[in-house]
Amino acid sequence: MQRTSINPSKTIRVEALKQSLSEAKSVAVVDYKGLKVAQATELRKALKVAGGEMKVEKNTLFKLAVGKNDLALEGLSAFIFSKADEVAALKVLADFMKKNTVGTFKAGLLGDRLLTAAEVEALAKIPGKEILAAKLVGLLNSPTSKLVYSLNFKLGQLVRVLDAISKKGVN
Repeated sequence: MQRTSINPSKTIRVEALKQSLSEAKSVAVVDYKGLKVAQATELRKALKVAGGEMKVEKNTLFKLAVGKNDLALEGLSAFIFSKADEVAALKVLADFMKKNTVGTFKAGLLGDRLLTAAEVEALAKIPGKEILAAKLVGLLNSPTSKLVYSLNFKLGQLVRVLDAISKKGVN
């Protein structure tokens, strides 16, 4: 028999998850098995600096908050909410998991779209906003720089020719 109502004590937790989901630009669901308390504290601090947040909650409460029952979650789950931008907290998480060899991606959310573990991992590998902005500026600046260089080179050639002619005309 399926329950139609949520235990009142858990309603607050579901509402807190809904609030975090509404503020997040992306969410990663992680199996945090083997994570020590000191590591969890270190990860939470790093995530906070990157504009993220980590919550450990029951899978069923998260599914209720998301409103998607097709989200297959089992075992221990931590939910990483990336609030600053889509990838900042995910990059911190991926670096932390690689460095400490603990945790794996289970799934994720980007807007209303469910992501597989592989998609979340790929999202975590995307360069940050600052790097992408710098690359864009470089690409936009490149044709202008080439034009200025070419014009300066041609003007330089003209000046050298005129200089050579003026030196020959003096003799």
